[in-house]
Amino acid sequence: MYAVVDTETTGLSPNLRHRIAEIAVVLVDARGNVEDEWCTLINPDRDLGPQHIHGIRGADARRAPRFEDIAGHLVQLLQGRVLAAHNLRFDRMFLDAEFDRLGVPFPLANNMGLCTMTLSSSLLSGAGRSLRDCCSAANVPLTGWHSALADARATAGLLGRYIDLTDPDWPWAADVPSFTDVMWPHVPLTAFEICTRSDQGPAASAAGFEADAGLMERLVDFMPRVDSSDLADPYLAVLDEALSDRYLSADESASLRALAESLEIPKDSLFNLHREYLNALARLALADDHLSEEERADLYRVADILDLPEGAVAAALEAARQSATPLTPAQLDLEPGSLIVFTGAMAEEREVWMQRAAEHGWVSHPAVTKKVSLVVAADVDSLSGKAKKARGYGIPIMSVEDFRAALGYAQPDANAGLHENWGDGERLWAKALREERSDY
Repeated sequence: MYAVVDTETTGLSPNLRHRIAEIAVVLVDARGNVEDEWCTLINPDRDLGPQHIHGIRGADARRAPRFEDIAGHLVQLLQGRVLAAHNLRFDRMFLDAEFDRLGVPFPLANNMGLCTMTLSSSLLSGAGRSLRDCCSAANVPLTGWHSALADARATAGLLGRYIDLTDPDWPWAADVPSFTDVMWPHVPLTAFEICTRSDQGPAASAAGFEADAGLMERLVDFMPRVDSSDLADPYLAVLDEALSDRYLSADESASLRALAESLEIPKDSLFNLHREYLNALARLALADDHLSEEERADLYRVADILDLPEGAVAAALEAARQSATPLTPAQLDLEPGSLIVFTGAMAEEREVWMQRAAEHGWVSHPAVTKKVSLVVAADVDSLSGKAKKARGYGIPIMSVEDFRAALGYAQPDANAGLHENWGDGERLWAKALREERSDY
């Protein structure tokens, strides 16, 4: 039914002659169960690029088969199945380039396949773009991050979770025939030996990734998603990863331009994406009301890589300082149907506040997304995940006490304890929201 693919590459864009250095395919049945898996290193006939990230050793790559050696077997694995990947556009871009080198066009159009990153925006409310964040939100294990097989296994787990969440009305069900009935070209089978890593090398692990985190490493999962996700998210996901790993090729801006060209992002759209990316990063950097010299240096480095004009960092920081001011009771002005997120340990159970919001025509929401209008926090200076994401989106934050004053509710009993976990009502509501596959 499904073929879940992941690649490790020597860089960001085939336009700069970057190549696939490792590929994995996990075969999954219609119920989301893993049927088989296959993985091999590939000799890219060039330098391996960011070895400190993907962990592939030169000695291993030299003894690996070339793409033309494995292409026939890869076609056998993919044909008749629905192609799936996390950031499918990125992996497709490299597969297209590798097949073009063979003189055999890759037969699937860009819209033929499932992207677990794109699907997460509707099926994992509030999740970020990264595989790590999506796996965390879906409770899917992720180990050995930045190896093709580990990432393909995790992506297969995400796909299985999506199948469970939407069964039996899968959002992609109507497209399956057009995805699976494609006529694949004949690529001769060539004898080759699978080549695996001699060890895991320096590739990052999900558990130890944050041990020495700088600004980008700490904030990448809280960067906001955009409205035009089919266009922008594939690019921004790669940008997130490249910046958080503190790696781009020698000509950093040229690498990003080549990536944008490969993804067919217009220049004016690219500039706007870069500007909003820096603005969101500045808001997140100021989440604790303090900007260290390292954070400031990171912001200037990112602005330089993104080809933003002089003064962009100062403007982003000024706008971030203005947006960081918590709302006062007098400033509360929400339209009926506005989404509100509650976060932090409060003196009353959260269902109480959900009911109060409903009485005023507002809707409580379990996660911070771009459509949320207000976050009500027990502590407006909170560094919780919800508060960070709210700052990334530029969503106003109000203290629960100011929210209480604005609505005119009495203070709770002085002996009341704090309630942080969701009650049954909120859990049931969140479950119903997922089952309806809301686009919030």
